[in-house]
Amino acid sequence: MTAIMTTVGERRTWLDRAVEAVRRHPLVADAVLAALVAAVSLGWATDGHVARADRVAGLVCAVLFALPVVVRRRAPLPVAVGVAVAAAIAMLTVPGVSATIVLPVLVIGYSVVVHGPRWAGPVTAAVLVLGGVLPVVLRLGAPGAGSAAGVLALVGALFGVIVWLLGALRRAQLRSVEQLRERARLLEEGRRQEVRLELLAERSRISREVHDIVGHSLSGIIAQADGGRFAAARDPQRAVEVLGGIADAGRDALGDIRALLGTLRDSHADDPDGATAPTVDDVPALVAQVRAGGLPVTLEVTGTPRPLAAGTGLTVYRVVQEGLTNVVKHAGVATPTRVTLAWGPELEVAVRDDGPRGPRPAATRDGYGLVGMRERAALQGGSLEAGSRPDGGFAVRVRLPLPVGAP
Repeated sequence: MTAIMTTVGERRTWLDRAVEAVRRHPLVADAVLAALVAAVSLGWATDGHVARADRVAGLVCAVLFALPVVVRRRAPLPVAVGVAVAAAIAMLTVPGVSATIVLPVLVIGYSVVVHGPRWAGPVTAAVLVLGGVLPVVLRLGAPGAGSAAGVLALVGALFGVIVWLLGALRRAQLRSVEQLRERARLLEEGRRQEVRLELLAERSRISREVHDIVGHSLSGIIAQADGGRFAAARDPQRAVEVLGGIADAGRDALGDIRALLGTLRDSHADDPDGATAPTVDDVPALVAQVRAGGLPVTLEVTGTPRPLAAGTGLTVYRVVQEGLTNVVKHAGVATPTRVTLAWGPELEVAVRDDGPRGPRPAATRDGYGLVGMRERAALQGGSLEAGSRPDGGFAVRVRLPLPVGAP
């Protein structure tokens, strides 16, 4: 890549470097241009064909009319108006200086067409044409001027039109370049926004995974630990079993976290959920694990199961996991709970509890469980309903679309 950039850099000509220098330092470039215009005008003012009485005025006009060229880009319209008024006065008072001010006037006219407002272009063309014809009209009374008056008027008008056309072309070119730059800027900004959205989506996905894994595991560990305190006083053997369950839950959570971190480290993984992510087939094992922790939960499956995409299967597992975690956190470990997987035109996943049976757990801060479940369902094109049941308890219901085809 470096070699390619070096080769491209070496291909730049002196003209490219000169154009780049002008773009970086426009004021310096305009000062150089003003000096060249003044030098040419001074040469015309000292030409032998100029009357001696008009040379001094020509020298003064050559310098004065070249000075505005320095600021022709910064204030094109005021400079053009000032130069036009000064040129008219000079031609009316000292007709012999017309040739001296021609070049500065043409440069300023070109500048106002390029850098001034759009309406200034036609006005400048009219002024330049008038300025080319006016000296001829003033000299019509001079001896021998009639034969060449038409040619001079035509040449003056032609110069005005040419300057306007060149300025209009340059203005269109600059506008096209500016539009291309703006388009490139918008494309770059759009790319940055896409990257930012991808990062936010990835952060949300990681947040949901960590919340579901850690929240479920810790809730189960806390519930088993609370039950183990009471079991230790009555049945030490039962307390040992509870401790074993706590250890198993901790190891499972640690394995899930390691699998998630391994997926994040694997930059070549095409599937962000990875092949080790749980699916709908792991729901029975999850229900059995929670039941072993003390929650009286049952699993009911209706309809004919169908193959699911990895993302949809993970969503089903996480919804059941978070639903059971919420039951343990908010209703208590003794709350009868039912998990339902209803296969039909769509898959309905429901987690319902019958309300607290016994002491309720201590109040906890509202988390992001329902928010995460709703986000997961939306990503798979489904919907979530959650709320209190009329006969007591709480229910979470998620509907997910199924792929079209035979089971």
